[in-house]
Amino acid sequence: MFDLLATQALAAFTLALFGGLHCAGMCGGFVGALQINRPRGVSAARLAAGYHAGRLTSYTLAGALVGGVGGAVYALDVLPIQVVLLAVGGAMLLAIGASMFGRGAWLKRLEPLGLALWKLVGPLARRVYPPRNGAQALVAGLAWGWIPCGMVYAALPLALVAGGVGQGALVMLAFGLGTLPNMVLVDVAASRVGGSGGVLASAQTWLKPLAGVVLVVFGLSGLAHAARVAGADHPAIAGLASICHH
Repeated sequence: MFDLLATQALAAFTLALFGGLHCAGMCGGFVGALQINRPRGVSAARLAAGYHAGRLTSYTLAGALVGGVGGAVYALDVLPIQVVLLAVGGAMLLAIGASMFGRGAWLKRLEPLGLALWKLVGPLARRVYPPRNGAQALVAGLAWGWIPCGMVYAALPLALVAGGVGQGALVMLAFGLGTLPNMVLVDVAASRVGGSGGVLASAQTWLKPLAGVVLVVFGLSGLAHAARVAGADHPAIAGLASICHH
């Protein structure tokens, strides 16, 4: 039905799209600061286009780096390593799907992992704040993409097992595209000095659990695929593995 790359990309997109409340809480203040403090005469839409383009570029770069590492490890053709990578991908899909039924508090626990990197990138962001044109907004977005974020760290393991540099980049680009609808709502609200939390909450009341069901199925299928690669031979495992894999 789906190959591994399509499954990982869809999972990353779904995590971002239906994790909108986390996006609003994590980055809403940043967007608000950029929009409310923008210099007079600077277009809100132009700023938004710049920093979102930069943010997605950073996500894609991170996916390429992580995907390259995973692809190199997988290319060693050591069966236990391949099974572990496949199991990691399946387990992450399962965890992401399960988080759709609750508040996903575990995402926040991942955020301290990136503090050291942000200490290096943060000074760059401060140099272009507030951005006064599209180029500075792009640079601000490039820095923004490395802010410690639990959802980003949840998506990166999907890029790790995607198969290589290009595949990992595609997974994280899909993640970035999934964040856009919610972040555009935050942009509009911030530029009008309003609130968007209620809109995001009502839009996800029933869609988020539905997405969770889909991702749980993908996760179970991924784990079954890992079991088949490891040598497990059972009709139930074969049937479940075939859901997402050729």
